[in-house]
Amino acid sequence: MEQVWLFRHKRFVEQLGWKELRREDGRERDQYDTADAIHAVLVHRGQIVGYSRLIPTIRPHFASSLHRSLSARLPSGPSIFEWSRCATARNALPVGAHAASDLLMTGVLECLVQLNASAIVFVTYTPLVEMMRRRGYPVQCRDIVSLSNGDRVEIVSSSLPPDLLSLHRQRHGVTQSLLVWGRERSATAQRPPTAA
Repeated sequence: MEQVWLFRHKRFVEQLGWKELRREDGRERDQYDTADAIHAVLVHRGQIVGYSRLIPTIRPHFASSLHRSLSARLPSGPSIFEWSRCATARNALPVGAHAASDLLMTGVLECLVQLNASAIVFVTYTPLVEMMRRRGYPVQCRDIVSLSNGDRVEIVSSSLPPDLLSLHRQRHGVTQSLLVWGRERSATAQRPPTAA
């Protein structure tokens, strides 16, 4: 996880300019990095080249904190996850024949399927909402809010169509599981952690 915190700080603070996340120790963490968070880490040749985080919406999460009256309208439940902190390394090289971003997005989707997720919520910029729609997510805007840094973002939700993972695998040529659960390399891809 030390490498994850360093990757997040470099990508989100130093490169993307999210100054409000800056930390003296160069490790980007927040109050949502609890034992309930699921960290999806894309590693190639021993280096982190992509990262994303899933948080069950039955636990505190960023989208629900943005607007109190909105939280009543946001989908939540044990099968609904907030998807956040999603990024690949700047100028990430392909992993074999695959773009790192395509592997990360497919891997997170596979993780959601393994968790029996029915929907996701996330906070992002409008161009990324359009990218999610192009990838097959039936995204619905729930609200548009201004962050403390002045950026305007959309709070959105999406169901997970049953054929979405197979569509991603076909589109990106991914023929095998991208998941290894847990901290041990011997963990199986078929079983999500019991805490999830």
